Amino acid sequence: MAAGFAIGTTTAWRHIRESVDLLATLADDVNAAVKRASQLACTIVDGTLIPIGRVADKRPSYSGEHKQHGMNVQLPADPVGRLVWASPGLPGAVHDVTAARTAGSTP
Repeated sequence: MAAGFAIGTTTAWRHIRESVDLLATLADDVNAAVKRASQLACTIVDGTLIPIGRVADKRPSYSGEHKQHGMNVQLPADPVGRLVWASPGLPGAVHDVTAARTAGSTP
């Protein structure tokens, strides 16, 4: 993204972090999302790895499954695939089940 917009990597990451923080502020909290999801016929929960650049302490962000550094995000969706909620990013080394449990315990 930084190269595409001809800006520094640090600036690009700052813009990404600010955007994610804004979306998180506007989104339902996990309790409201669970309540909304419980009213659906079914809910699909899947995790995804968002690739990131290497960081100084690279072990927690490295996903052995995907063989790259990233952040693990859990995404519940309704039966037609509309996003219900997105969890905060966790290090890529965190397994999907652990990430879902961690996200589910966040108020």
